[in-house]
This record gives sequence, structure tokens and C-alpha cells, in this order.
Amino acid sequence: MKKILVLILCLSLKTAFLQAQTPEPTFMGSDKSMRRDEILKLEMKDDLKIYDKRFDSVLSIQKEFQAKLKQVNLDKKLTEDIRQKREKELTESKRRRLRAAGLDDAAIKRVEDYYLRREKQTQR
Repeated sequence: MKKILVLILCLSLKTAFLQAQTPEPTFMGSDKSMRRDEILKLEMKDDLKIYDKRFDSVLSIQKEFQAKLKQVNLDKKLTEDIRQKREKELTESKRRRLRAAGLDDAAIKRVEDYYLRREKQTQR
């Protein structure tokens, strides 16, 4: 009886020791393997089908123009017509920059649709 208890104790200690030594596996999309923004970047790359330097360009262009659009929308001095005109100008300017970054019209459409979907999801 003592031998069985000693054997069980040894096995349980060995199992506990091995579990402590074995690193927990990390999977794509796991919060433990990457920070949240890195996960979003990977998801965006897959959704947009844009990779490498082009993807970094898209992110920086989008960030720049989001800030500009936000300023236009927060400006209380602008009339609705002027606000819409500036938003349209900014959108066209962003499209020109995205084309210059190497995106075709289909990719630009995917980028715009992606950000519209994200905006709708955050408004819920």
C-alpha cells in the first residue's frame, strides 16, 4: 500500500514538474502570443489582402486622413455643404495617395469597405 502511495506521489510530482517546464503553446490570434494591435494588423492583412510595405503605407495614410476628417467634423464653424465638400476632397486625396502607394481600385475599395465595417461595429 505504501509503495502505491509513493508511486502515485512521484507520478503526480513528475507531472506537475513537467507541466511547469513546458511552455504554453501560442496560437495565431491568441492574446498571449501578441498584443491586440498586432492581432488586428494580421486580421486586416488577411481581410484586405494587402501585405508588406503597402500595408504599412495604407495604415499611415488611413490614420492621417482619419485625423483630418475628424477635424472637419468637429469644426462647428463649417456649414453642412462646406463640411461635405471638404470630406469629399479629403476622400479623393486619400484615394490618390493610396493609388500612389501601389493599390489598385479594387484594393482601395476593400480598404474603404473595411473601415466602414469597423466604424459600424464600434458604433453598436
